[in-house]
Amino acid sequence: MMSSVGKDNDVLSPSDSGRHISANARHVQLDSDGIEKCAEALAERLSSAKLSLNDLFVKTSVHPQKANEKGVEWIFFADALNFSFWNNEDQPQYLVTYKEERYTGYLAFCAAINRSVDKGVDLTNPKFFKDVTEEKLNNLLMGDNNVPCPMIKDRLKVLHDVAEVLLSTFDGSFVNCVKSCKGNAQALVQLVVDHFPCFRDGATFAGRRVLILKRAQILVADVWALFEGKGLGEFSDIDTITMFADYRVPQSLQYFGALLYSDELMGVLAKNDLLANGSEYEVEIRGCSIEAVSRVVEVAQKKLPNIPINCILADYFLWGFRREKADEMVQYPYHKTRSVYY
Repeated sequence: MMSSVGKDNDVLSPSDSGRHISANARHVQLDSDGIEKCAEALAERLSSAKLSLNDLFVKTSVHPQKANEKGVEWIFFADALNFSFWNNEDQPQYLVTYKEERYTGYLAFCAAINRSVDKGVDLTNPKFFKDVTEEKLNNLLMGDNNVPCPMIKDRLKVLHDVAEVLLSTFDGSFVNCVKSCKGNAQALVQLVVDHFPCFRDGATFAGRRVLILKRAQILVADVWALFEGKGLGEFSDIDTITMFADYRVPQSLQYFGALLYSDELMGVLAKNDLLANGSEYEVEIRGCSIEAVSRVVEVAQKKLPNIPINCILADYFLWGFRREKADEMVQYPYHKTRSVYY
């Protein structure tokens, strides 16, 4: 079992892990010119008021629209299962049509949650999902044309595991977890990692234990975004949260030239094989992404000293940018890893 954040001096935080991995990577390099280009694009988006904290949640119709405790429970359910929604290109993709709009990937999953809730299913309540069967969960999350949500067995196990902890330790509510941390983002990340094993995302790299913690951090960031940094979502140290290292944001970083892959790595990705979670290639891509986004934020902040910028905003921009430029992104390969961690 992985050591928790900050409880072992031999374990690096996500931010320190990014620096360590990028300093020792053999297959991925950071490029200062590319980081500058990426920072310029981020600054332009922020200065044009097309991206702000207010946009992170409310602009996406399948996310909760009201900043309340019910929204927090929705977020926890969604982020507990926020992993691996893709299928291979030659397979039918996971899509969900909801209120006459078709969604893909993670957003399709969100649409499926709302579709179920609209039908009166108390899906985000641990008293419901602690006993949900595989057949029932599969039906509730089913995509268009009977394409199931990927990794349904893993999702079922995650739900049963987190429900047990919520009901036995936190009176059945993630809101109680949030309140207990008293506005400290790192304390909430720590609590999540300590109590919910499915969020313990890390590896061993270049002699150190590194933490990525994509889903634990995005869970905190989503609460922050829902409440626009106020009330339950007010965290004094929110800027210590890193980007959320997945397989899509690195595509945008490649697009800008912020990340450069070796010929060897490009050859591996061209084969379209799965990379094992914790493997050298995979850890380098994810760790270097963390450090690259951190540097992008530093540069962008100098360009816009009067607009607060953090890695959450930068990640949201880069994740959305990949979707905006989907046709162009085809030339930038992304790694594929089957994992409950992202």
